[in-house]
Amino acid sequence: MLGSNACIASVDGRFLISPEDSSVNFEGTQQGVGFSGSFSDFDGVVVLNTKQPETGLINATVRIASVNTNNEDRDTLLLGTDWLDAGIWSTATFSSASISATEQGGYVATGELTLRNITRDVELNFVLDDPTPEHQRPRMIGSIRVNRLDFDVGIGDWVDTNWVSDAVLIRINLQLTPSLSGGSLKTP
Repeated sequence: MLGSNACIASVDGRFLISPEDSSVNFEGTQQGVGFSGSFSDFDGVVVLNTKQPETGLINATVRIASVNTNNEDRDTLLLGTDWLDAGIWSTATFSSASISATEQGGYVATGELTLRNITRDVELNFVLDDPTPEHQRPRMIGSIRVNRLDFDVGIGDWVDTNWVSDAVLIRINLQLTPSLSGGSLKTP
């Protein structure tokens, strides 16, 4: 699921998500054929402590109207009342409750995903890529598996999972930018 060449970052602290250098994508299946999409408008704060991951946190917001599947008809449907209903619920949020290290060198952030005013517990599995001479900032790369019907996404005629699958994979690739908020990069 996650790249095997990723390693645990040695940089700890408070970071902002840099949207211009990051991506939030999703994958689903329609009539047995896979499709993908992305959101271009999102932000968030990530606090990392690789020695004590349980003290970290992740808070992120995605603006629903920024959805793009490279199919104008599908995008219009996704923004409508049967799907994401961006006119009423303009954002989706993720807020971690805990972060723990895995034996494979990655992390799991358990937390709440809120979409269409419905909140469900989810797991974000992620790895941290160390900064390199070319890229001075760490990257967070991960995924969340959700069932769209748990959030009432695709209601009415769209409930039938033979037409559009229930399972959706959300993939993140986030460039993290150090934040000097509070005067320090280090977490308490």
